[in-house]
Amino acid sequence: MALGFLLLLLACGFQGSFGLGMKKYQPFSWEAFWAVFSFVGILLIPVLWTWAEVPQFFDYIRQTDAKVLWIASFCGFLWGISSIMFGKAIDSIGVSLTYGVNMGISASLGSLIPLFIFGNVPPAASFTVLLIGTAVMLFGVFMITKAGLLKEKMIASAAGSGLGKGLLVASLAGLGSAAMNIGFSYASKTADIAVAAGTPKISASLISWVITLSGGFVANFAYSVYLLIMNKTYKDYTAKGAGKAYLKALATALVWYLALGFYAKATALLGPLGAVVGWLAFNGLSLIISNAWGLKDGEWKGFTAPKKLLLQGNVVLIISWVIVGIANGMS
Repeated sequence: MALGFLLLLLACGFQGSFGLGMKKYQPFSWEAFWAVFSFVGILLIPVLWTWAEVPQFFDYIRQTDAKVLWIASFCGFLWGISSIMFGKAIDSIGVSLTYGVNMGISASLGSLIPLFIFGNVPPAASFTVLLIGTAVMLFGVFMITKAGLLKEKMIASAAGSGLGKGLLVASLAGLGSAAMNIGFSYASKTADIAVAAGTPKISASLISWVITLSGGFVANFAYSVYLLIMNKTYKDYTAKGAGKAYLKALATALVWYLALGFYAKATALLGPLGAVVGWLAFNGLSLIISNAWGLKDGEWKGFTAPKKLLLQGNVVLIISWVIVGIANGMS
């Protein structure tokens, strides 16, 4: 289990950092960047990594009930729509606030819904501690979101700047992110087939992402290509300075999927509540890391009171992470 938490920490580091690549990617337009990111991060890397560890993974997918595959991929499709909103929200309200709103909703719904769907409710004591940890985490997210709102109020030029719209987009993105873990949990049935055939559980867990992200790829890539054609921004791929934009898109895609890949492996090692406890901790700690990047990037420079509240919210998130870890140990 210790290795599981170490892998989870590594996943959180990648998850909290990949959003940096979604800023300052000129001369690419948003859709030019997103098309490359989608093809590489959502399709190519997941398939290649899974194939490297489980060469016959397509055989296990074919053995899976079609209903399971459709539900998992549809959840991925919903996430795909939300990931587009996530990228737009970062452009609108910044890394820290977008992560705060998105991950608060994603963590709570994405962890508790699978718990009830699959009937894996832990013993009363463990479940109670888990709910306490979830509540503490949501309070920390509330503090961070409030810090963002206070910061915006202090910017005179921000009056009517679209903060409300940005928060709405980030909230909707959080709902889609929750669907992502629900799809991952459904697709774990294919991983079970692989394990029964002798595949190590830590490797079989990667198959769940291939299934879930198939739907996400369709949503992301199709929308990006549509915009490329409509706006004629496919010309961005040969624009001056495009080389750096390509590298940034590729690096962002790699960091993004490293987070999911290590998260999958962590859930396989964290016991029966792996996808529940793991998702809560994954979102909570990733939020702390993203806030650290937001601070380093100067998003909170000159905003003393909101910055103080932001830091306090991060402390609360750390406490929630400890509580959730205790709940997992009790299960």
